[in-house]
Amino acid sequence: MHEGTGTLPEEFSLGWTETDVAVRRTGLPASWHPFEIRSAGATMTEHNRLADEAWNALRGRGLADAEKLDRDVEATLRAWTRPDVLIIVRAAELPSGTVLYRACIGEGLGVFSEQVDDGLRFRQVRPERLVDLLLSMFPPYPAMPVSPVAITQAPPAKRNGEAPAPSRRDRDALAGYSQWPLHRHGTVELSLRPGQGTLRPVSTATFVDTDGGRYLTFSEPLPDGGFRLHFTPSTGAHLRKWLLETIEEGVR
Repeated sequence: MHEGTGTLPEEFSLGWTETDVAVRRTGLPASWHPFEIRSAGATMTEHNRLADEAWNALRGRGLADAEKLDRDVEATLRAWTRPDVLIIVRAAELPSGTVLYRACIGEGLGVFSEQVDDGLRFRQVRPERLVDLLLSMFPPYPAMPVSPVAITQAPPAKRNGEAPAPSRRDRDALAGYSQWPLHRHGTVELSLRPGQGTLRPVSTATFVDTDGGRYLTFSEPLPDGGFRLHFTPSTGAHLRKWLLETIEEGVR
């Protein structure tokens, strides 16, 4: 487990330019998907001025000194930009729009981040608690009162071609899933870095919240290049189980 200075709270916020400057001046990679952080300023002169102002703002809040970030802030951003475990959530909500989360584990530290007004909020957490913290952001929903369905999707007939349309039998089996008004839907993307290797996408699950409850979709690749889709009514417990088990298997 990472040991910090103990001088900072477990939660802090950075503006967009502050995040950009803190990451780049510390020599960390500009790896922060799904957030879009643009370099400030239309010219180099303006950029340098805004970057200096951002660094001074960090110093004013005790997050940096004249030359470097506070040790806890640097550790947080290091885990955030160079994770061994990366979970990205993208959700479309009605009527509020898009919600984005980035949750990471790196060097023994868990980091949860979310977009706030004019920047990002970061929260340090023990790695074993990261999944539960992330899922606590999801509003509670009952499992949709329908039966689980699994459909098999054959591989495209041609490379880069479109997958075959689902059969009538599959469409009939899924009819119950579309009978309620939609509240929100989104994806949970999991990437892992095995050993000292490269961070790679592992799998993506989807979630759908409706008047009738919540269901999840998991994709299982098949040897012939096709895949099997599992439609699972769930409160979210299946998502937690999938994340924990896949992370445990992937980082062994």
